[in-house]
Amino acid sequence: MTKKITISLPDELADEAQASGNASAYIAAALRERRRIQGDLAIMADLWGPGWQDGITDDDSARAARLMNGDAKADAA
Repeated sequence: MTKKITISLPDELADEAQASGNASAYIAAALRERRRIQGDLAIMADLWGPGWQDGITDDDSARAARLMNGDAKADAA
């Protein structure tokens, strides 16, 4: 089932969604990804307790971003 809604986006995000060819599917995928990430963070908090992310450095975050973008060299760091 689907529900039609109207949303407003900043220009750069609207352009990105429109460029995808199917803005509805693009936004739905982004919302599902956000839900998945929130679920994963909740699992990590259950496993390691509150504050588990406090030890993550800026370098760790940058490396994770590179890995998410497919930079195989980031794994050698």
